Amino acid sequence: MQDINNNDRLLSQLMQKSRLEMPFSDFEETVMLRIQKESSLEKLVMRDRKLSFFFFIAGTCLGLILNTILQKSRYTLLNIPSDTTLLIFQAGFVLLFIVQFDRNFPFLKQWKNQKRI
Repeated sequence: MQDINNNDRLLSQLMQKSRLEMPFSDFEETVMLRIQKESSLEKLVMRDRKLSFFFFIAGTCLGLILNTILQKSRYTLLNIPSDTTLLIFQAGFVLLFIVQFDRNFPFLKQWKNQKRI
């Protein structure tokens, strides 16, 4: 019986020593506010990523439509032959497509992983 009392006292003393003192009186409130800010910021970032991907798709479609129109038209632009204009447009389109795809692909991959969770 006395062993049990000693164990209880020992356990009680250990529990008192293990109490954590908060560094500041409003520490918990500060942490919770920071978590809420980060959560709202994450929602904004996700919305911007979705918009970025939408405009990437819209720009790609518009570029393909303009490419088709330039192929069918035979007008010169600023005394530049239509074939040269088409080549310049296609080179610019491919360059912009590759750069934007490279920027949006990691976001798409991350977005798919978040949807699975």
